[in-house]
Amino acid sequence: MRLTTKSQYGLRVLGDLVRNWRDGGNAYLQVGELASRCDTSQKYLEQVLLPLSHAGILESKRGQRGGYRLNRAPEEISLAEALRHLEGLLMPIPKWAEEGIGDGSKLAEVLRSVRTAIRGILENTSIDVLADGDGKPERTGEAVQALMYYI
Repeated sequence: MRLTTKSQYGLRVLGDLVRNWRDGGNAYLQVGELASRCDTSQKYLEQVLLPLSHAGILESKRGQRGGYRLNRAPEEISLAEALRHLEGLLMPIPKWAEEGIGDGSKLAEVLRSVRTAIRGILENTSIDVLADGDGKPERTGEAVQALMYYI
């Protein structure tokens, strides 16, 4: 599984928004502020946040006091849900390894097991983990790095 830059930024922003939720206000955070915390452009971050907003994970508000905030409690949002809206499939496997299509090889079995394990971990882990630590933005980057591994 490989996370794209889009997912990395999306998860970093979600970590910031979880901390915002924990700090007791769940106030709207402006895209410019979130972009500076992630060290990316505002325009790019808007493209990253749009699918999360459409999915109901984030709530957006226009205007001078507008921005983005979590639409639900962090413990109700799984990493799998967030990544599905940022990436699409959690872990695509080759068509030949799909159940019922493949030749039943051991490699196909292993790939299906890996996909199931990854899905299980991500489904049972909330976005709360993205904000664990001392609340500094670089901690979110560490959480994202911990999620990044390659198969």
